[in-house]
Amino acid sequence: MKGLFTLTSYLAWIVIILVAVMNLHGSTHLDVVSAQAAAFMAEKLHLSVAATAFNIKTPVLYVVLFALGEIAGLCYLMPLCMSMQEKTKAYRRELEKGSISNSTSSSKIEVLENKIQVLEKALDDALKNQNK
Repeated sequence: MKGLFTLTSYLAWIVIILVAVMNLHGSTHLDVVSAQAAAFMAEKLHLSVAATAFNIKTPVLYVVLFALGEIAGLCYLMPLCMSMQEKTKAYRRELEKGSISNSTSSSKIEVLENKIQVLEKALDDALKNQNK
């Protein structure tokens, strides 16, 4: 399952890179702060904004947005993966404890069976000696 997700991620990266290459000469205009917001900040808050808008190459924008999406997805799923790993480790420890207790129980049973065999042999020997 992990391999499937990794493969899907690689395929998505390939598609994004292909789309970026197809739009290599494109440019995107991004407004960081609108003209009205910049005027408000300058007038009321006495803040000057250095850049209210900028142009960025479209392929760069695609790759950056996709990378940010991947990082956001990893950050979202990482706590879930960590908790699942902790639960798996705890479950393995429980299984090991169970197998250890089973092995000690089986060794106790073997010791008791050996004692019973020794007692049966001693009883048979005693009965043979008594009949003589």
